[in-house]
Amino acid sequence: ALGKLMPGEEEVAENPRARSSVLRIAERTNA
Repeated sequence: ALGKLMPGEEEVAENPRARSSVLRIAERTNA
């Protein structure tokens, strides 16, 4: 459902903050 919002493994490896930011967005949309 998130699609583009989900960072790929490569993207997370380059930018670890991408994962945390996506998790925050995921929590908002799910809640």
